[in-house]
Amino acid sequence: MMPNGLTAIALLGGHAIVLVLIVNMTHALGWDERRTKQLKLLLLIAIAVSTSIVAWKGAFQSWPDWNGPFRLYALVCVAVALVGFPAVTIARSLRRLPEGVSGRGTEIDLAAREGRAALIGPGRHAWLIGLPGNESLRLRKLDWELKVPGLPPACDGLSLVQITDLHLARCFTRRFFEAVIEEAGARDADLVLFTGDLIDDDACLDWIAPLLSRVKGRLGSYAILGNHDYTHHPERVRRAIRQAGFHDLEGTWAKLEIDGATVALGGTSFPWGPALGPSDMPEADFRILLSHSPDLLGTAARWGIDLMLSGHNHGGQVRLPVLGPAFMPSLYSRRYDRGFFRKGRTLLHVSQGVGGMHPVRYGCTPEVSRFVLRVAGALP
Repeated sequence: MMPNGLTAIALLGGHAIVLVLIVNMTHALGWDERRTKQLKLLLLIAIAVSTSIVAWKGAFQSWPDWNGPFRLYALVCVAVALVGFPAVTIARSLRRLPEGVSGRGTEIDLAAREGRAALIGPGRHAWLIGLPGNESLRLRKLDWELKVPGLPPACDGLSLVQITDLHLARCFTRRFFEAVIEEAGARDADLVLFTGDLIDDDACLDWIAPLLSRVKGRLGSYAILGNHDYTHHPERVRRAIRQAGFHDLEGTWAKLEIDGATVALGGTSFPWGPALGPSDMPEADFRILLSHSPDLLGTAARWGIDLMLSGHNHGGQVRLPVLGPAFMPSLYSRRYDRGFFRKGRTLLHVSQGVGGMHPVRYGCTPEVSRFVLRVAGALP
């Protein structure tokens, strides 16, 4: 007996979903770029071969002739397509902001204001920016108020600006990044926090210090690296961060005194960079973690982190109506794509970031965020 049309479609659809999960998870293993490129090639070969086999069996081979392991895999694929994927999609559509989070946003058309020619550079992938509907030259400025349980009264009103995932490259001009940083810096903040992936093009290393020096927090500016920074002379990147007046927080903790309250601020790009240890975390009334990847949310919750800021996932960059993004470099695939999540006492924000190795944005505008922390009472 041949599988009917619906079953064949579900088989191929489930197979595609399983492959996307594998691709997403393997891009979060902390491997260096050379090993990742080799892995991408192997994955492409495996995808081509496995898809051909699935399609051939589904079209030409009767169900009783399928061997045991393949029949089991086929059943898994059909279940994923008909049950798992719809259930996840419905659950995602029902997701709401965690309690105590409210905000608003404004969107700026940088191309209309600056002129497209002033923002699109001569570098590799620049042609992608000109694709119809590409939102890479727009910017969302988000303002959030966070009512945080356990926030010390001295920190009520503390303001933070998060910038992440600039991915400096010559597909944009330097003016594009200047415009983004100027918009971020125009919003008064106590702390400016950069959560990784500064660079994608060695020729742009000299842009880092002049760009970041345009934005400063009243109480300090802090930065960590991202996985892309570790493939572009990370020590030069860290030196440029310091030259810009930022504190290099990669793999370390800092201790801030704010009107008698103590804030512990940690930063890590693990698994690509050095991991943080909870034993090194200062005693504090409030704890903030900068983690390039949101995959560390479970760890942060175990450590008692109050607020975690991340980037890395870019919101998927291309988001389909209802379905959302497909590709996401995370061990949890699409789970922590963008926005707010809570685990225990830990509140996580995942920014869509600004750039990307490939400057393509659909339904996922570049963004910078400002947060104002407010006292929300004691923890239960």
